[in-house]
Amino acid sequence: MNHSEARRFLDKLASGKYGVSVTTDYVLDETLTLLRSRRSLDDAIAFIEKIRGSKSVKVFWIDEGVFEKALNTFRDSSGRLWSFTDCTSFALMKELSVSDAFAFDIHFEEVGLNLHP
Repeated sequence: MNHSEARRFLDKLASGKYGVSVTTDYVLDETLTLLRSRRSLDDAIAFIEKIRGSKSVKVFWIDEGVFEKALNTFRDSSGRLWSFTDCTSFALMKELSVSDAFAFDIHFEEVGLNLHP
């Protein structure tokens, strides 16, 4: 659905315009599961190996402190459809002072982040 737009934006990310990209183990979990179910195990493994070998993507592991902050956000999200994974991303991004998100998920705008592309 948003594949073409995402691919174009990846070129900007690769150029370093936005600095180093960050993601979490929770986001990678969702991505691997989706790739396996929609494509194949081989595609999922190829993806994670590319991420693990990348110098332009830093993976953060959700620790207990971020988990607790995310859980508080999740508890307070009545009337919103934020996933717990979204909440972990929000908490980590706040902790790291990250203000830009590469996502098509309006939830990131709802917490005041700049959505790209």
